Amino acid sequence: MSTHRYFDKICIAVMVFALMLTVLFMNGEKLGIQTVSAAEEEVSGTEYFTARDLDGDWDTSQATVISLEGDSARIKGQGAYAGNGNVYITGAGYYVITGTLDDGSIIVDAYQTSDVWILFDNVSITCSDDAALQVDQADNLFLTLKEGTVNTLTSGAEYTTEAINDGSGGVIYAHDDLTINGSGSLIITGEYKHGIECNDELLLTGGQITIDVPGDGLHVNDSIRISNTDLTINAGDDAIHCDMEIIVVDGNILIESCYEGLEALQITVLDGSITIYPEDDGFNANGGTDLFGAMGYHTVSDTDTGAAATDQSAETAELTEAAGSAGSTETTAAATQNNAADDTQTQDEQPWINISGGEITIINENGRDADGLDSNGDIYISGGTVLISVTDSGSNSAIDYGSESGGVCEISGGTVIACGSSSMAEAFSSSSTQCAILYNPDSSAEAGTMFEVLDDAGNVLISWEVPCSFSSVNVSIPELSVGSTYTLTVGETSETLTLEETVTADGAAAGMGGMGAMGGMGGGFGHHAAADGTDGTQTMGGGFSRPGRGMQSEGTDSAESTGTRPDFAGMEPPEGMEMPEGMEPPAGMEMPEGMEPPTEMENAGSGMGPGGQNGNGGHGGQGMASSQEADSTQAVSTGTALSDLDAGTWVRLGASAAMLAAGLAAALLFRRRPA
Repeated sequence: MSTHRYFDKICIAVMVFALMLTVLFMNGEKLGIQTVSAAEEEVSGTEYFTARDLDGDWDTSQATVISLEGDSARIKGQGAYAGNGNVYITGAGYYVITGTLDDGSIIVDAYQTSDVWILFDNVSITCSDDAALQVDQADNLFLTLKEGTVNTLTSGAEYTTEAINDGSGGVIYAHDDLTINGSGSLIITGEYKHGIECNDELLLTGGQITIDVPGDGLHVNDSIRISNTDLTINAGDDAIHCDMEIIVVDGNILIESCYEGLEALQITVLDGSITIYPEDDGFNANGGTDLFGAMGYHTVSDTDTGAAATDQSAETAELTEAAGSAGSTETTAAATQNNAADDTQTQDEQPWINISGGEITIINENGRDADGLDSNGDIYISGGTVLISVTDSGSNSAIDYGSESGGVCEISGGTVIACGSSSMAEAFSSSSTQCAILYNPDSSAEAGTMFEVLDDAGNVLISWEVPCSFSSVNVSIPELSVGSTYTLTVGETSETLTLEETVTADGAAAGMGGMGAMGGMGGGFGHHAAADGTDGTQTMGGGFSRPGRGMQSEGTDSAESTGTRPDFAGMEPPEGMEMPEGMEPPAGMEMPEGMEPPTEMENAGSGMGPGGQNGNGGHGGQGMASSQEADSTQAVSTGTALSDLDAGTWVRLGASAAMLAAGLAAALLFRRRPA
């Protein structure tokens, strides 16, 4: 019997299979298929470096030797020449450099596929108007610091128009990948902008590197990876900035001064020691764009006061004037690049901080709107020790994450003491697997106050003499367990509590918890997004109360907490605003004329919810909506918009369509053939 008699059935089976694949590709998560976030995967340090990156002891016997002699150089070997006060390296291979260059640059301009190794052996290079070490073109440059040597690179305050047009702004500037290794020391001093600037990847795998610059210490586009390096930075802007990722495998990083410490789209710490003294955020996973503009300085905000901000603004203006039209061109190009990066960001490029080991200390004594760990997305802590102290002033927060946009702050291991202001304090997410406590004492504690956690037998589990004043403490250690009783001590005061949940908020002024569907701020205005008027995943309590908005569509009441509502008597609302029908404003407050509620909210339950206490958010008030059916006021999305599909999904959909087309064509062809 001929097999083509069954071909119609085979084609039908293939088409059904292709349709099933299409449905899975478009709605996999809705059908229960779980995706794995890169931030949650277990990682180690070995995959981030090649053997060449780690090799600081390569063979120099066949290397070209370059001896710097003030304004010239003697060269023994192939692939390099001297001219115009500079030294040019034009070929792949190995080079040993020693001596002093008074006013010039080492310029690497080889083939695009060339790998170049340079050994610094007590080198001193000064360039008044450009980078002291430039990589115009190469595949990889490996810069090795010879053991026992001290090497210095210095640049001036004004770069040439040609340098600025080329994008140069660092004491070291590389168009391509750059690795620094070895065990010697490198001192980088600049007066114009950045310390080390790299367009692609920067890998630090050895040596003692000291950087003192007015812009960013490290400024990189693609990736910064650090291992086995002693790094000390004094920076006028970000100490370590990368548009995409910063990965600290191990090593010692001391940031003595900076505006922000580590800033990137994604920040990973596997091990090592990191100590930061910032003016603003310690870690900032913000989407990767650099905010200080083309001149290398952060934008001066309303919180920047005093002579420091004035001096910095003046310096920025002077640099802009010196750069002239070239500076304007660079500013425009930088803005265009940042906008393009924002437009092309995919779901795989979301901000997060992932800490799985190491010792991290962040101390900010002067910030007014500063965070210790700040992520526009998620924060994951699974190991290590994190100590944060931001002063109890302004809206400083020890930990800040993207709870308002669905972000989480999960802890599954390690030790955390994070101290700051209670006004914007956020607890760890309820999805955490290690117990955590957000504790807000009755009054602010002075700088130098001892904080302790004791078990029920009086044993001290953890303690820290907190450097800055604080009114909120976020603490998590492996020893905490649900059902056990602990005593929290702040100076001479103490409070005993029993943990009833994995994440506990306690204290008379407990602040903001992790927002589920928009938690309350500083004392209980919860925006509850559940269709039946129930609370969001996490809410917040405290001394400030606003109206809760229960989203119930059937007019049912949402629960009320026991907080005290403030007296609104005497408060006048903005003009032009009217309350939605059926909703009354607080006593003494009139809604402005002319403001209408959104159409889809006309039948939503709305009402007043009292502020919470002891960390419990204010709940939505009693529903005042009609008993109209839920589906008449709320639209529920059950599919995926075509505009939301990424390139990979389109490829898979195309493959499914091709399978369908092939099946149909084969069916038609074989149906026409005689049996």
